[in-house]
Amino acid sequence: MTADDVRDPELPGRLLTTERDALIPLLRSRPDTDFALPTRGCPGWSVRDVLAHCSSALIRVVEGRFEKGVFSPESNDRDIAERADWTNQQVVDELERGMTEAGPVIARAGGVLDIIGLGEWVHA
Repeated sequence: MTADDVRDPELPGRLLTTERDALIPLLRSRPDTDFALPTRGCPGWSVRDVLAHCSSALIRVVEGRFEKGVFSPESNDRDIAERADWTNQQVVDELERGMTEAGPVIARAGGVLDIIGLGEWVHA
């Protein structure tokens, strides 16, 4: 038996939609001040920074944009900076879209993108 024999290609997508269904309503109910709070898991990042990073990563998956170093610290900082002028709700909208649309793309990738589903869950 190999890892491919036990891999469930739909699992990352189910993880994302389960997380989406719990997290997005919670985020939409929070005041803007909560988005500026620091995080424990990502030192130096606010809640908003983590959400911007996660939404950007998922949209890259959805749109098939994977240039070299796409998930490097520099790329992460750039993705956050690109969303600096967005409202918190725009960031949440992008996150919801990514959590909704990335699952099928991850499933079709044959395992190489499974870590994206897990990474999103860890960040949340």
